[in-house]
Amino acid sequence: MTKDQILTMAFELGAAIAQSEEIDSLKEMQVRLGRDLAASGLIQAYQEARTHMENKSQDGLEILESDVHHMDVLQEELKSNQLVQELIQVQENFNNLMQGVYFAINQAMSGEQCSSDCSSCGGNCSM
Repeated sequence: MTKDQILTMAFELGAAIAQSEEIDSLKEMQVRLGRDLAASGLIQAYQEARTHMENKSQDGLEILESDVHHMDVLQEELKSNQLVQELIQVQENFNNLMQGVYFAINQAMSGEQCSSDCSSCGGNCSM
């Protein structure tokens, strides 16, 4: 098989993934999140606080108890926000799909056959 054939197949795989339920759900969730200022603001605040703490740690600065408390409060707010929880689930579903794809590619490259139990990759093998 030539490099061009492999790249063509990779493009076809990408196109198939782009048509998956997981991508559709992820895109829909991004739109919903963009419309929900409270949820998107909460995510942004959490990301900024996390970055702030990581920077302090990398710079050798002391992470204050107030910093930790602020992160704890933001984490609790994220856990209690229904839209954020839906986003986490949608992202997890997409990640599971991609892990299954990577697993299947690795199986094919190593010459191993996929077992009949697809719990390890999340797929439904027909090999």
